[in-house]
Amino acid sequence: MYEKILLIDDEEVIRSVGTEILTSVGYIVETACCAEDGFQLLLKKSYDLVITDIKMPGLSGIDLIKMIREEISSELPIIVITGHGTIDTAIKTMRHGTQGFVLKPFTPNEICGSVKQVITKSRIIRENIKLKALIPLLEVSKRMIAEIHVSRLLEMVVEEAAKYTAADSASLMMLDSEGVLSVKTARGGELVDKEDPYSGSYRLADWVVKNSLPFLLDGHSMADVPFERSSFNEQISSVMCIPIVLKDECIGVLNLYYLSTNRKFSDSDLELTTVLCGQAAIAIENARLHERTESQFFSMISTLASAIEARDRYTADHAARLARCAVLIAEEMGVEDDYLRSIATAGLLHDIGKIGIPDHILLKQGKLTVDEYEVIKDHPEIGVNILAKMGGMERVKVIVKHHHEHYSGEGYPTGLAGEEIPLGARIIAVADAFEAMTSERPYRQPMPLDRALKEIKNSAGTQFDPDVVNAFIRVFCRHGIDCMSEVSLYGRFNIQF
Repeated sequence: MYEKILLIDDEEVIRSVGTEILTSVGYIVETACCAEDGFQLLLKKSYDLVITDIKMPGLSGIDLIKMIREEISSELPIIVITGHGTIDTAIKTMRHGTQGFVLKPFTPNEICGSVKQVITKSRIIRENIKLKALIPLLEVSKRMIAEIHVSRLLEMVVEEAAKYTAADSASLMMLDSEGVLSVKTARGGELVDKEDPYSGSYRLADWVVKNSLPFLLDGHSMADVPFERSSFNEQISSVMCIPIVLKDECIGVLNLYYLSTNRKFSDSDLELTTVLCGQAAIAIENARLHERTESQFFSMISTLASAIEARDRYTADHAARLARCAVLIAEEMGVEDDYLRSIATAGLLHDIGKIGIPDHILLKQGKLTVDEYEVIKDHPEIGVNILAKMGGMERVKVIVKHHHEHYSGEGYPTGLAGEEIPLGARIIAVADAFEAMTSERPYRQPMPLDRALKEIKNSAGTQFDPDVVNAFIRVFCRHGIDCMSEVSLYGRFNIQF
């Protein structure tokens, strides 16, 4: 693609001759007869080089250069042509960031040589800037590939793209299974949160998806897009839409906006953001694969939990109810997502070791003897031995092993006390006790809720961690008995309770 040049001079012959010379060697040239008209063109379009006279009616070339540097770009290459050249004039223009100085009358070799030199230097500078920008992009790519949760990954893509382009607003749309685009994450003002954030944006995004081509408004568009500037919200000064393509199929669109400014996205912005979207597509595929694998894993876990509870109709769904309550308590305490997963999994499998307990003890309807109770107390260790054969269950195993420890140190199997007991185990202990007390058993009716709550409170500091008890009370006050059935809170874990 040949560079685009804006030639500004009040003399028609200079504009005509300059255009003829430069187009003959392949440049694209547009002209303006005064600084005011030239500045308006610069506000609307992007150019690779500006050539301007110094003395013109109205604003001078020096005034124009100042305006370009202050309001449009500090890096846009500028060459000055003048018939009144002096050393002072040359120095003055160079102080404002001009890269070339040509005297009138000029020969074709003089103007072409100066333009080629400035364009080449500018291209080298852009390539160096691009290279410097790509280095941190590599670090971003590493972080994206390491992110295994799609929602957080999409937020990361929007955040990084907005940071690199200094966009005022950004959004990321993804296609659903029916091929419909919807905004998954956005940042930068209230407008992006509306159902139709910008007039024309959804139609443009549809076009980008269908053609798998990027689009740059008010810059060098890379495609002939059937959209007029008037179809967009008047607050937008420039918009850039980049397809996210995976295996030759567009799966989403990244939208970046400048609002109510004279800034415009550049081709360089488009190139860098396209690289980012290419890495994002790979990361999204990786995260989706992880979520599918995790979903299958939790399906297996749920099946195991159901198999355990199938031995006793009175404990059916006990693990699922406990896990729901435990996750709510953990969220209330500000536990991070990764550990929430471990707590949810441990909640489902906390009694997996009961598979190894004989039926005549496990299903006994009367009171257990001392010896029988000692056999029951083996189930945490049995559970750990079972889970040891499954990969990635280290934190889950620790929680399962210690969920019958007491805060006072009088529990089993190892007699840990206080914060020696893993937090997940302390949380599950409270949820387990409450679920057991409020459920029917063959030897008793379910305990009334107020009495069960009183038992939990009275055991704070002895059987249970007081902080966990306080968090549980807050959860119960907010959700009531539904704290055992808030299914919607677990979608991000892909756990089917």
